[in-house]
Amino acid sequence: MPDRTVNKLGHRIGARGGRTRTAILEATRRLLDRRHLGELRVADVAAEAGVSPSNFYTYFKTVEEPVLALCEAVAVDFQPLSRHLDGDWSADQAFANARAYVLDVLTIWRDHGPVLRIEHMLADKGEPGFAEARIRRLRRVHLSLERRIAVAHATGYHAAGLDPRLTSYEVANLVESVAAGFELMRRGDTPADAIIDTTAHIVVKLVTGR
Repeated sequence: MPDRTVNKLGHRIGARGGRTRTAILEATRRLLDRRHLGELRVADVAAEAGVSPSNFYTYFKTVEEPVLALCEAVAVDFQPLSRHLDGDWSADQAFANARAYVLDVLTIWRDHGPVLRIEHMLADKGEPGFAEARIRRLRRVHLSLERRIAVAHATGYHAAGLDPRLTSYEVANLVESVAAGFELMRRGDTPADAIIDTTAHIVVKLVTGR
């Protein structure tokens, strides 16, 4: 991961530099609400941030770099989600914890959807920085899911050929896919609670085998 304490000139980022860098990140985030990544130029981001293009290049080389930094910031919000997977998943509590996990993922995607969509797109294309950002963001969730699935597998709730690690990836990807397409799913007049509850039930089934 790049050193965020120094700029592209190798100088340590002080308070003023930190404010400039934050302004560029916030400008990038606002622009992504209105435009596609491919439409953004350095001059657009600099103008939105109220800085010169030369100021932009002091902290970032390309438009993709502040987007990657935004992805890394979203990853921080994802880390506490593993608490829903590490708690009590007995028969009475599994659905409640799965639903809480789904709700938190939906909230993060609601707040950071444009950034996460770019992360998914560029990670799927094999862009190293974005692929690594996605892996780091979901690592704790994957590990928590894998541990719980492995227990269910060892006790015979899953088919012998099921791989707990692969299943953990697929469960996490399922919930992310629902979050990414949540508003589209609601266009068919499907109640939000029905989408959330159905997703939570599927997660419980995939994780516990029950």
